[in-house]
Amino acid sequence: MADHATRRRDLLETIEEDAFIAYNLENSDRATIRYLTGFTGEGALIVGPDETLLLTDSRYTEQAGRETSDVRIEETRTWTEKGCAEALDAKRFERVTVAAKRVSHHWVTTLQGACTARIVPQKDPVASLRRVKSADEIESLARAAAIADAALSRLVGEIRIGMSEAEIALRLEWLIRESEGAEQIAFETNVSAGANAALNHYNPFLGPQPIRKGDLLLFDFGACVDGYRSDITRTFAVGTPSPEAKEIYDLVLQANLAAIEAARPGRTGVELDAIARDLIASAGHGEHFGHGLGHGIGLEIHEGPTLSPRSEDTLAPGMVFTIEPGIYIAGRGGVRIEDDVVLTDSGLTGITGASKDRLIEVG
Repeated sequence: MADHATRRRDLLETIEEDAFIAYNLENSDRATIRYLTGFTGEGALIVGPDETLLLTDSRYTEQAGRETSDVRIEETRTWTEKGCAEALDAKRFERVTVAAKRVSHHWVTTLQGACTARIVPQKDPVASLRRVKSADEIESLARAAAIADAALSRLVGEIRIGMSEAEIALRLEWLIRESEGAEQIAFETNVSAGANAALNHYNPFLGPQPIRKGDLLLFDFGACVDGYRSDITRTFAVGTPSPEAKEIYDLVLQANLAAIEAARPGRTGVELDAIARDLIASAGHGEHFGHGLGHGIGLEIHEGPTLSPRSEDTLAPGMVFTIEPGIYIAGRGGVRIEDDVVLTDSGLTGITGASKDRLIEVG
């Protein structure tokens, strides 16, 4: 059970201002408010030293009461702007922190003009707290990974040549959604075949094509449990793979395993990325690996830390992130192998269980 009160106390200790305010309208910042209170709807949250106030409207009042504890709930139609200003003035706060990455400039300037407190933007203080996961969070992430693994395992035997990418994606999503404990899919499912597998964020529902013998077939997908999201990629061969496909797959697998083996607390995201990237580059595919090695996962599918040539992060125990090297050749296809892992004092523990030790044939 998440200890939201402790999370809020930890937040207040990291900021110099009197209070912190978060704002979720049409999913603009659902992660922050859920992390601090458990509430999954729309509203504005004011975290102060004496109490936590949740402003919302009649659509969410009962829901907020069910999902939160130790939070004062105030129903108001004007929570989006005027209600926030009135609540801040009532508390006589002088300085209030807001996460600049998660609110619009319009909202901040409107709020500043309506209240006497000074609104002080910071990058995202709650995201910094969320980098290291608690045991409960890791358990939810592991369950999300297990559901995704099981769904893919069931799907593999159903795949037939001639099925469309969209048909396969819909079946995978159904298998996830019918699993016990699954809230939803973690993000838009990518099932891409042939040349489409070289497109990192392919949408299988826009002009879906049938899978053909000789294609590489890539799955990038995940499940959501208690708000926490898995992110897994596996690549298969439709029928007998070509020698080139097997060579590329084995190289990506080698990079994946090398990064996992090398991970330790104190290593930087740049260092771990370089281990996989240099291996791929030494085989002549450096220009075919364009994205970073990995990213944190949690209440959002992309959060800290990042593993890339531009990362500013140092790894610490309790961080949960992906390891996902890939090779993508335009017009021919691509291979990516992505695992979800937890960093411990001694190294990485995988929470992804789907087989990856060889290029499996389907269809």
